[in-house]
Amino acid sequence: MDREEMSNQENYCFDVGGYLIIRGVLTRQELNACNQALDQGGRTDGMLGWHAPLREPFRELLIHPVLVWYLNQICGYGFRLALEPMLIGDGAGDAVGRLAGGNEPMDVARAYFYQNGRRICQGVRAIWALAGVNEGDGGFVLVPSSHKSNVETPEDMLTGRNDMGLTFQPTLKAGDLLLCGETVLQGMRPWKGKGPQRLLSYSYAGRAAIQSHGTGPQTNQEESPEWMAELTSAQRAVLYKPGYETTYPPPTVDSDGETCRIEKDKELIHPSIYIKDPNSTIDEKEFYFWNLCGYLVLRNVMTPEHLRRANEAIDHFEDKIVVGKELSGGSKSLAGTGRPLLGGLLQLPKPYCDPFREIIAHPAVVQRMNWMGGSGFRCGGPTAFCAVKGTSGHSLHDSNEPLYPPMGNFFHNGRSYTQAITVAWQLRDVTEADGGFACVPGSHKAKYRMPPVFAAATTIWDW
Repeated sequence: MDREEMSNQENYCFDVGGYLIIRGVLTRQELNACNQALDQGGRTDGMLGWHAPLREPFRELLIHPVLVWYLNQICGYGFRLALEPMLIGDGAGDAVGRLAGGNEPMDVARAYFYQNGRRICQGVRAIWALAGVNEGDGGFVLVPSSHKSNVETPEDMLTGRNDMGLTFQPTLKAGDLLLCGETVLQGMRPWKGKGPQRLLSYSYAGRAAIQSHGTGPQTNQEESPEWMAELTSAQRAVLYKPGYETTYPPPTVDSDGETCRIEKDKELIHPSIYIKDPNSTIDEKEFYFWNLCGYLVLRNVMTPEHLRRANEAIDHFEDKIVVGKELSGGSKSLAGTGRPLLGGLLQLPKPYCDPFREIIAHPAVVQRMNWMGGSGFRCGGPTAFCAVKGTSGHSLHDSNEPLYPPMGNFFHNGRSYTQAITVAWQLRDVTEADGGFACVPGSHKAKYRMPPVFAAATTIWDW
């Protein structure tokens, strides 16, 4: 690489989304070598142990210079291979299944950390695209920003029964490298593309992070000295050595404060002080979406009659609309005319003020504001944005870095503390092609400054 560190844009993207796509890493010669070896090998795993020369392309990918350069900065120096390479997708028989990952409950051996300017991602999955993946092809999917989720993933999200519009299928060209944090919610969906799906996955762990037992016959049984036979089962369990089939997952020792016992199923015991409040009125899927993305869309809150009266009021005072400043911030893609605004909605004469006064304390909003930031919130004067075709866009702003507590976002003791919330009422239908409001999901928890180029970004997740 011709630079010492990842760019601010790369750092921001991985911090916000939990993944990064490095385009065109493999040469045509490297691609051909891998695909020809797979054709001849006839298997979907074990490539590092194949006979020469079939194994060589996969051993070279193991320590590809570009991959190593990024892993040193994302995982930290001293990373190691956690899982040997394998093909994922239809050919490996895992085209459909539950999503895996998420950050709650936290697995410290796989989690993402950032402190005092230093990032450590304990687990990274490196996926090499040996063939292209187009939009709508299916296959590998992920949920951006889920590597820092503070909320347990809803069951419907895991099964794919209701993904709440959160799953994202990366589009890749042959030779691209996808780096994905292990705690990013991820999995496979049915393959719909032309030809076989060829995604080759390597999993890497940070230094001292134990994510699985090793491979080979030497990992079948943990060796122990004779004197350990004199100990109790709980004492022996606490002295286990990691890296063996019998010790991963590690033994589970439980206690009632008086005696210890060994649990047979090895399920994690990690008590929480939190107890879900059945009277909280919080919809758990909404809370998950809010914590993950930083925004929430409520459908059909206004009645058709309410919408009619609100639009009629704005049309009636069309001559009061003021064209404000051009807000593109110098961006060519956002350039246009100034934004038309109609202020003073609460002070309009009767009955035109009524539809706007009625939503100051709308029950659907108040209910959610109480769990988003707590009661005691206040509302500033509402303004109607009356954009017409050609109105300029507004450069992206805010985010979470640098931190400003009066407008910040925090999660503490099971509660959301969002200090400033914009409530936008959509009075006309809008499609993705129409423009208008846009945001970067997950950026409310960013630990890196937003790159200037993102201020005029037109594509959110294709980085």
